[in-house]
Amino acid sequence: MKTQTLALYVLLTASTLATPSGLNNIPTADTVPHRTVAVQYFSSFGGANQFAAPEAGKTSQWMGFKTGWDFEPFHLEWGMDSPLGTGMSGPLFFQTKARFSPWEDGMFALGIANIALTDIDRAGDPFSYAMLWHDFHFARLHAGYGYQTNGSSFLFGIDRTWKLFDRNFNLNADLVQSRDQRGLITAIGAKYDLTKHIVLETWANFPDRDRVSAIAKINFVFTF
Repeated sequence: MKTQTLALYVLLTASTLATPSGLNNIPTADTVPHRTVAVQYFSSFGGANQFAAPEAGKTSQWMGFKTGWDFEPFHLEWGMDSPLGTGMSGPLFFQTKARFSPWEDGMFALGIANIALTDIDRAGDPFSYAMLWHDFHFARLHAGYGYQTNGSSFLFGIDRTWKLFDRNFNLNADLVQSRDQRGLITAIGAKYDLTKHIVLETWANFPDRDRVSAIAKINFVFTF
């Protein structure tokens, strides 16, 4: 079974694909705003990581989208993405999650990712998760758990947003389990709203095994 995971979660033993809103390698209770679409292109560099090509050190690319919609009393997000390239393109992977706001300054979400629309090059079983976050004002803290056959993980993260040239600048870090809860991956990243419609992301993965890897992502955001 391939060891590639999703842009959001982990380098789990079995991979997860399709990228819900989140930090670096974890999903969060955040969702895409109402009637908003984010089209994403992302690429990996370096050693084994969630988007790594089968040969360590090679670059791989992915493209996808996600969108959100309000349904009282919850907010729904869903999206799809797929690998690109001459060696392997497709299949499509689907993800969705529902977000709730049961208390002030906090959110809770239930979701599922890695739902392959075909069995071609399927990478692992679906990944189900529950996440919550609370805004302590000095930072937001995230915690939750993801379940996948031979790839379950506790998920933790922290982030804070400042204004930089009147645009949002976010620094964040997260921690996940890997190798069927026998290892750890730490990731440190940043996001910047370059314009109203373009958001840049990058982060570095520091696994307890394998080489350090980096991810670069660009998001094209528009509301309809």
